[in-house]
Amino acid sequence: MRYFFHIRDGEDLILDQEGSYCANLAVAIEEAKADARELMAERLRSGKELDGQSFEIVDDTGRLAAVVRFKDALPS
Repeated sequence: MRYFFHIRDGEDLILDQEGSYCANLAVAIEEAKADARELMAERLRSGKELDGQSFEIVDDTGRLAAVVRFKDALPS
């Protein structure tokens, strides 16, 4: 199934126009967590704030399937 990984940053929403094919929602969530870790590293290197960002994972029917907060992608 194709999933779209929109980025929520406070009030802003950056739409993923292409999406990615994932076997299921669990795989999509893991992909979002990996991408969130990369984006957080980039934000740290550039001195940007790390509060409030998340992925809104939307399936190919337009349904919000999951929300992955960037901070939740960090190991405990």
